[in-house]
Amino acid sequence: MTSFWNNKNTTAISLLIVTLLIVSFILITSTTYFNNKQIQSASSQCYEKGGEVQLEIHNTWTNDFSFQCK
Repeated sequence: MTSFWNNKNTTAISLLIVTLLIVSFILITSTTYFNNKQIQSASSQCYEKGGEVQLEIHNTWTNDFSFQCK
């Protein structure tokens, strides 16, 4: 097992995979956060105008959504 981790290519590939996983996690988390903030803001503005919110979330991981105020 030690000879496996001593191989420079294996270590570089492992580091690359871990980095890609971390970056992907950060991007998904930030997209979810900002979409949630956008939904909250649009909803409160709609309610202030006396409208009714129609919200459809297409992807639960990223909160990809469609929004209408009627």
